[in-house]
Amino acid sequence: MKKQTGIDSIISLIFRIISYIAFGIILSIIVIVIVDGARYFTPSFFVEYPSQGMTAGGIGPAILGSLLMIFFILLFSIPIGVLTGTFLSEYGSKSRLGRIIDISVTSLSGVPSVVYGLFGLALFSITLGFGTSLLSGSLTLAIMTLPVISSSVKEALASLPRELRESAYALGAKKTETIYKILFPAAKTRIITAILIGAGRVIGETAPVLLTGAVFYSTQLPNSLLDPVMTLPTHIYFITMAYGENAQWMAKATSAFLIILILVIYSIAFKIRGGKQKS
Repeated sequence: MKKQTGIDSIISLIFRIISYIAFGIILSIIVIVIVDGARYFTPSFFVEYPSQGMTAGGIGPAILGSLLMIFFILLFSIPIGVLTGTFLSEYGSKSRLGRIIDISVTSLSGVPSVVYGLFGLALFSITLGFGTSLLSGSLTLAIMTLPVISSSVKEALASLPRELRESAYALGAKKTETIYKILFPAAKTRIITAILIGAGRVIGETAPVLLTGAVFYSTQLPNSLLDPVMTLPTHIYFITMAYGENAQWMAKATSAFLIILILVIYSIAFKIRGGKQKS
């Protein structure tokens, strides 16, 4: 027993050291990016257009484009994702169709982002004629967000006690009433957390937006869903790939702002989840 206890302690120590190293590396990257870019922050940087070959101005259009894209991504993905997760948990858990959908959703989680971009380019931009637009990019990233939301909704509903359902049925409630009036309120914290995590994931995606919805530079704000937009990750990519040293400060500042924005989204998500667990 003492020998086994010693082995367990050594293994636990090894995993702890690995965890600390991984955390240290991630934290170092985040701190370096933020510190290196935040020194360029000014009020005008967040509202002005880029100018003088990306050596001056700001990222106002890219911020607006990213926020618009996130809004429409969630607008398209939340209803479908919630309904899919509800079906998998409450209706299709034992059916053949449910298993097929479940496998498909799980498989989508492992698809590279560039494949989503090529799919969106072929379907939305070319076949449906949306072109390079806010709509094409939003629909492409909405599909990318679906596995996160639907899987989380399924797990959230499946983790609820059976007594909730049985009590509602005993009082004469129908299945739909039980789901929308009993189960959803009980699982809303986990569902909201999943939605925020999905938003934090896609806001930093470059390849799908690059192929479907983003332009390098726009002289005006989008007037409709069929107009292209500037976004934060594609703005960083274009500056890094196409411009010289004089423009790299904007890429650094944009990267810092994007990291901060993602951290804020994730912090809100974990705060909501942590508050629920304490209550």
